Amino acid sequence: MAKAGGYVLRLTHERRDVFHHAVDEYGRFAEAVPLFGHSRNAPLVCFIVDPSGRVTHIGRGRRGVNAGTQQSRLNIEEIHSVDDVVSIQSIIGGVPNRNRKAVEQRFLSGGLLSPKAFQEAIDVFVRLAPGARSLVDRFTTSTRQRLERLSERARDSLAYQKEALAVALSLAGIDRAPLAQWSLEDEAPGSFLDGLPEVRMREDPMVIQDMRQVPGYDYLREIPNAAAAVFADGDDRLTVIMANRQPLEEQTGTDLIYYNERFRAFVMVQYKAMEADDDLGAIFRFPEAKLTDELHRMDRFLKELSKVKAASALDDFRFSDNPFFLKFCPRIQFEPDSTGLTKGMYIPHAYWKLLEKDDRFKGPRGGRRLAYSNVGRYFDNTSFTMMVKGAWVGTNIPQSELLERWMRDVVAAGRSITFAVKPDDPDPDGDGALVVNPNLDLDGLAVEHDKEPERVQISRG
Repeated sequence: MAKAGGYVLRLTHERRDVFHHAVDEYGRFAEAVPLFGHSRNAPLVCFIVDPSGRVTHIGRGRRGVNAGTQQSRLNIEEIHSVDDVVSIQSIIGGVPNRNRKAVEQRFLSGGLLSPKAFQEAIDVFVRLAPGARSLVDRFTTSTRQRLERLSERARDSLAYQKEALAVALSLAGIDRAPLAQWSLEDEAPGSFLDGLPEVRMREDPMVIQDMRQVPGYDYLREIPNAAAAVFADGDDRLTVIMANRQPLEEQTGTDLIYYNERFRAFVMVQYKAMEADDDLGAIFRFPEAKLTDELHRMDRFLKELSKVKAASALDDFRFSDNPFFLKFCPRIQFEPDSTGLTKGMYIPHAYWKLLEKDDRFKGPRGGRRLAYSNVGRYFDNTSFTMMVKGAWVGTNIPQSELLERWMRDVVAAGRSITFAVKPDDPDPDGDGALVVNPNLDLDGLAVEHDKEPERVQISRG
């Protein structure tokens, strides 16, 4: 995944006046610049340099659409003035000789900084402008060093929590850009949410009251050590709560549960990490003892679900009321600078039961290997999201009432649950879609507030 980057925007006298007007009027600014490549899922720190050669503002940039022949549109938001104005010569002079030329070239002529040049420049900039530290500290060397001191288990846990939160935001239709604002302020964060600047609401009465509508929430809300954050995108608001039973270093697994409240349907996903293979790229070797145990747990739950029949209501229609999916993906690395979703393949539980017995997956030594090249069919992030948001798959309405038993089992196993909710704009009632996720090494829940401040809606998808 792409790393955070830096861009130096040099303003002429004319564009400086336009810039100040745009910031005062709209709080954002856009400029046509020479064509450059940078992932839209990775942060882009913009240094705005005035005609006198001083960095007067910094902001969060994003590469937009082409703005003409060999030109890109640079969109800048979250623009902040620099209290301690810094000259570009001070930055250039403070950079070690090995990267000084690259930094000098960009600050004199503008453009995208190389990753190494950016890291050198941001470290010098923070020393010269300490007032801006809170805005860019997550990109400095000290933060990277603190992250490296975390155990591998803790970094894995953060990676899975971040992935589940990214999925929740995606299903809710909320911009994932806030994920790129994560920073490591504590030596041992309790959850991924601890590194986000969102407002924490551990005892928010609206969340406590309205989440009672979600099956199993009365049990989940009793879990200690909860962390919460609020995400906003225009009129949409999303509250996410992660509750931990275990320290970050001890958490295991990554089960996801999505709940669509409009149709009252649950879908549950079990993450499985693939390993590198010289011949097939990424593979998953099976049978695997842990997956076998998890499948037995799913089978037992399905046996209970089968005792409950669907209602005749229109909203109860499903292509399949088997709510279980497996998501196989290359091993997730914790990339705090990225907002993208992890590539992977969703396999329906029923399809896996056939797949695990098929001889096409046998390797040269008799073992079985799953790979992109031999799986045949699977759902990617886009197709799976469309299916879940429309409740074409998942538990039927009567079955959903059994979820509390599942939640207790998942939490007892040291996993987590995340709920996400977004109003359904096309629906005249203003209901939204809810997402639930239990296996992030932390429990979580997300609720989206209706536009009326006095009430909260637990989603309709």
